[in-house]
Amino acid sequence: MREPDLFPPRSVARRIDREMFLLLGGTAALLLQIAHPLVAAGVAQHSRFREEPFARLHRTLDTTLTVVFDEPDAARKALRRIDRRHLTVAGVTVHGRPYEAREPRLLLWVQATLVLTSLRLYELVVGPLQTADRERYWAESKPIATALGIPATSLPATLAELEAFEREMLAVEVVPDDTSRLLARSIRRPLPLPGRVYAPIDALTAGLLPPTLRRAFGLCWGTRHRLLFRAVVVTLRLARRALPERLSVVPHARWQERRKA
Repeated sequence: MREPDLFPPRSVARRIDREMFLLLGGTAALLLQIAHPLVAAGVAQHSRFREEPFARLHRTLDTTLTVVFDEPDAARKALRRIDRRHLTVAGVTVHGRPYEAREPRLLLWVQATLVLTSLRLYELVVGPLQTADRERYWAESKPIATALGIPATSLPATLAELEAFEREMLAVEVVPDDTSRLLARSIRRPLPLPGRVYAPIDALTAGLLPPTLRRAFGLCWGTRHRLLFRAVVVTLRLARRALPERLSVVPHARWQERRKA
């Protein structure tokens, strides 16, 4: 008998994660992640992120979409690959703090950045979700969290508790250090292009980050930047309605939907 999909066809995760525009939230999610000094140290010491920021981002996005949309066997293999990779990521920061990638609190922080950034950007562009759907989106993400080594008992029971965890982390642990800022420059400027080319994504990223991290990473948020943020959101709304499916829906979702047709 064929294994059931990790995410059923009518799941909230598939409805949300199929949207191509969500990929534009990747910069904000990555900045949130590496704002934690221990996450930043793991990335800096165990990857070529500064030299290949696009490659890492592509691998991260491809793995996430594989888990949500692909066959159950492929999805579980993708999760096992991540877990095996995390086993080798451990060390000491430049300030002498030890870290391990499989530490549940760090794993939960990374998971929270992905879930909450996706929800916020989706609701900005598409519109508010019903409370039950917001809760389901988090509930559907929990099997991924446990597969990556977070004990089920450590997971926030509700989305409100996940948001409370985010606030706690931002107040206490998520304080960018020099390594965080160095990585952030590679994330924000992966190619040597004029600043105006990056202005729209900078504005969108700034609007998705809390004020403390905007300041820490040098993202401006004056009147002009807020107006540009609103213009980017409106443009994404219009593009979502006008673009053909091949440009508005991620390839993984198009493949899965054709397979189920």
